[in-house]
Amino acid sequence: MPAEVTRRKFVSHAAVGAAALAGGVVAGRFLPVALGMEAEAKVRYGTRRKLAITEARVQMVDQTYVYHWAFMDEDALKPMPSMPGPLIQAISGEAVSLTITNHLEEAHGFRIPGVGGVVGGGVTIAPHETVKLNFDAPKGGSYLYYDHLNAPVNRVLGLHGPMIVLPTDGNTPYSDPTPMVQQLFNDLGTTDDHPGEAWNPERSKIWLFASIDPRFNEMAERGENIDPVTFKDEYLPRYFTINGLAGAYASHDHSTVPTGRIGQPLVIRLMNAGMVNHSPHIHGNHVYILSQIDENLDNQVQENVWFLDTHTVGPDQRMDWLLPFHRPPDIAGDESIPLRERAKEELGLTLGDVPQSPLAYPMHCHMEMSQTAAGGNYPQGLVTHWEITGDLDGVDFPHSDPVERGGENTELMEEQAHGNP
Repeated sequence: MPAEVTRRKFVSHAAVGAAALAGGVVAGRFLPVALGMEAEAKVRYGTRRKLAITEARVQMVDQTYVYHWAFMDEDALKPMPSMPGPLIQAISGEAVSLTITNHLEEAHGFRIPGVGGVVGGGVTIAPHETVKLNFDAPKGGSYLYYDHLNAPVNRVLGLHGPMIVLPTDGNTPYSDPTPMVQQLFNDLGTTDDHPGEAWNPERSKIWLFASIDPRFNEMAERGENIDPVTFKDEYLPRYFTINGLAGAYASHDHSTVPTGRIGQPLVIRLMNAGMVNHSPHIHGNHVYILSQIDENLDNQVQENVWFLDTHTVGPDQRMDWLLPFHRPPDIAGDESIPLRERAKEELGLTLGDVPQSPLAYPMHCHMEMSQTAAGGNYPQGLVTHWEITGDLDGVDFPHSDPVERGGENTELMEEQAHGNP
């Protein structure tokens, strides 16, 4: 009987669910040695993970449960299936050892494109078989591991997860930054265009996109063979997830939502394990496109760093963004005056049960399919947001407190709610 995985369980079991993708978790282990690491540290920080291939019914945003194949971290305190699979972390060049057990009744696979040797090409794991994979962590970058058998069926039905590799030195996420990317990271916190702080490796998030057509998941639950040609021809997704969370759930998960003060740049690692193109569009800031993959699914750091607010991420593709956390251009007024002073009353208000602090800006997909799934406007779709919590000088905005009717700010609240100056 497959386990049932609710949204609550995803959040509460942070070591194995989507919450394991939090920025601090992504980079925190590396922080003492990631920059300027010596050879002795590589041995001390070797990566060992024990994973399993299993099954689960995962709760969607409309409270229904959908059957999935899933990876599981068998070394967790409370092992449970997770969608996406557990995060694998490494430092470039260190030894990585993965033990993977297939608990299901059919063969499954494991592949990490961009890694050399048998792991990069993919291995097959027979029912109830355990394999051990040893390899050296590749160059710094974002990687997607998945079941490559019966492609793309097994990957899309849940068997996918992220691997993040940090470089041994430098101030970027890459072992081989291009001159343009290197200059961008050198400018962070040192120029008028990028005031604030340099990039901290802990300032990272993963947005792993997936799509779900429950009809095929039901076929897998019944043990039926799924023809990949039919799968591609008839696939019609009903749900779209970010880090395993469907619809608005992804906007209520701290591990998915980027937060920080103005001047605290953050790297977002986008991965698409689903079946359709996505065009994530971010409000409030443009982003820098740092890297994309080539035709061999290998990471390629950008020679020309584009500055835009949306870009297509296709199936089985990956892309890295730098979200600069600039002061949003739609906020008028003297930029030398901190927002918490110039807009103190506004930031301290709650209008219609919506706090005005922190400043929140949406991220949503521009592809029509994810906007209109199941006949609605984003309820099942690819949507989340990001938040600005404080000023460039490192001081947080005032916290919003509910305004009681008849209180001193009631008239101001009602005027603003109706659009009056």
